[in-house]
Amino acid sequence: MSIAPNNRRTDVDQATDPGKFHDEFPADSLRHLGALLKTQWKRYRKRLRRCQKNFSEAAVHESRVDTRRLLSTVELLGAFIRDGRIKKARHALKRHLDSFDDLRDTQVQLLYVGKMLRVGQAARLFHAYLSKREDRYTAATRKRIKRIKTRRLGQVIVSCKAELRRERKRRTSRQAHTILLRAVNRAFARVVQLRTRIDPGSTATIHRTRIAFKKFRYMVEALAPLLPGATKERLAAMRYYQTMMGDIQDLEVLLATLGKFFHEQEIKPESARHLRDELLRRRQWLARRYLDAADTVHEFRPVPAAEIKPAGRM
Repeated sequence: MSIAPNNRRTDVDQATDPGKFHDEFPADSLRHLGALLKTQWKRYRKRLRRCQKNFSEAAVHESRVDTRRLLSTVELLGAFIRDGRIKKARHALKRHLDSFDDLRDTQVQLLYVGKMLRVGQAARLFHAYLSKREDRYTAATRKRIKRIKTRRLGQVIVSCKAELRRERKRRTSRQAHTILLRAVNRAFARVVQLRTRIDPGSTATIHRTRIAFKKFRYMVEALAPLLPGATKERLAAMRYYQTMMGDIQDLEVLLATLGKFFHEQEIKPESARHLRDELLRRRQWLARRYLDAADTVHEFRPVPAAEIKPAGRM
């Protein structure tokens, strides 16, 4: 079983149609948020049960994707529900995602190194080393996933649904529209802030920008039917922008794993140096590719709240 790296697969919900431009929010964006929460909570549990029962590549990928989607909706709920419930839900979902990290990283590395076997003996030995790690992480991840329970998280979700219903009674459509869009704009502002702080010599600064951008991207996807300009093409461009940063981080993690491999195994110095130099060269190229396109992030700027035309009050 393997988890295929999903940074080149679309995570856009096929049930939505983001291919149209929207110049106004629908009359009840809070109703949309509540319906989204209900649907994603149902899908999250379904995908998790399938993954626990059948630990396959497809099941794991779907579980990861739907966990991220539910997490993005929880982040949006934080614009209306400001207490420990959001923190608890966020913590549970992030812990679920973290369960896959070691296995996912190792399998991405296997695919990458598998294309470099001609580089030399060190690459072949490293590939074998990664294969053994994959076996260990597969067994460990399967056990962790089977232990995940959803009862407490479910109680939090039910409470959030009830709070959203109360919010619909307390707020006008215009107020709800403005609050949601401000949340998206804040997430984008954070991305831009971190973009300005990127140090070309520090991939860690690119990674921090990527984390913020991923949060922003998933928020946009969750609200795609409501956001002006959230077209299918725009969402695909956002995904590619994130992929450029993700490729750098994958190689950074690969280099760290290579360091552990060299520490644990006796490799001929010349062969080891050749493999490491090749990976460093590729990391430099990936970083340069992203930095050349980094400022295109401004193309993803959301429409300010003042420019939205609410569709009227409930």
